[in-house]
Amino acid sequence: MRTVLRRTLSRPGPLTLEGLIFVLLAFAIGLAATNTGTNLLYLIFSLMLAFLIVSGFLSIRTLKKLTVERSIPRHVVAGETVDIRLTLHNHKRLFGSYGLQVSDCLSDDTVAGCCYFLRVPPRGQATVSYPCLFHRRGLYAFHYLTLTTTYPFGFVRRSVEVRAPLEVLVYPQILPWEQLGLETPPDFGERESRRKGPGTGLYGIREQQPNEGARWIHWKKTAQTDRLMRREFEAEEKKTVCLMLDNALRQPDDPKACESFEHAIVLAASAAHHLLHTDHQVELVTRSGRVPYNSGPHQRYRILRALALVEPVALGDGLPMRVSVRGDTATVMFLCEGQAAPVAYPRGTEVYVVSAPNSDTASGPKDRGETTPGRPRHLRQPEVVGR
Repeated sequence: MRTVLRRTLSRPGPLTLEGLIFVLLAFAIGLAATNTGTNLLYLIFSLMLAFLIVSGFLSIRTLKKLTVERSIPRHVVAGETVDIRLTLHNHKRLFGSYGLQVSDCLSDDTVAGCCYFLRVPPRGQATVSYPCLFHRRGLYAFHYLTLTTTYPFGFVRRSVEVRAPLEVLVYPQILPWEQLGLETPPDFGERESRRKGPGTGLYGIREQQPNEGARWIHWKKTAQTDRLMRREFEAEEKKTVCLMLDNALRQPDDPKACESFEHAIVLAASAAHHLLHTDHQVELVTRSGRVPYNSGPHQRYRILRALALVEPVALGDGLPMRVSVRGDTATVMFLCEGQAAPVAYPRGTEVYVVSAPNSDTASGPKDRGETTPGRPRHLRQPEVVGR
């Protein structure tokens, strides 16, 4: 994800401490030269003024004909440090740019990070990256960058602001399975796929080929047919898993309910990540929509994107939560504390009620396969980075 930024007009900034001392000293020497009429003092005063003029000219020259290219990783996860790369291009033919500090700012004027370029050669470029940590999921908007320099003498801080609108989607935080507090390990069993492959179920019997080993020869069938017969097995696939996240809250504006909802999102995202990593087919169902069954890394990013954008809705709003009921599907539901469970859901559903970190709700185990809405397992989600 890249954004090319172009320079706007530079503006002089405040004097640095060194610059303030230099100006006061020049003013004192000029006053003394006026009072005494000493030619040496006039010469020193003129040299100091020349220093200020040259400093302003060179700082303006340093900030001219620059473009910046911002490069952000395509997939960003909350709680994980990412490297944002800034490439500074100098299009001047003869003059280089020196001592540039680049500050990357968000739409709320928060500084995401800073880089320092010691020198950018003429008709050349330099690349520096800075670490950035997003604490929460959601859409972040980069707004502008500020290029600042005190070159050459450090008397005046001159800066230029460049507009650089860019939105970055941050996925929910992914926690290790051991920190989720879920009783079930990330393995819901396997099912037969009705196709040939490595497995334990018998798919069929065929004649042995000359280049095949003798391990899977079916000796009984070989004795009956007087030919070497070989067993073929049916491939096994992981069971499909349906993750249900009820984003309908009784009080969507309640901070405690929103905090529990954010913890539930972290749970659902982490569970989907680990299940897809073990080759399960996973579906996500919310009142804002669904992500159909699929597997692989692309499905992981589809689910994480949906969870990054999902927002709480008022109870009674949103779409009804409907699950594709299959015989080989495991269903896991995440509810927020104080939220009423649906009237009916598939048999064998595991229900987890997520509490805020400062809640006093007790945790009680729930037997797998229990379908009574009044007996969910209460769960206190571990602290999320940055909260």
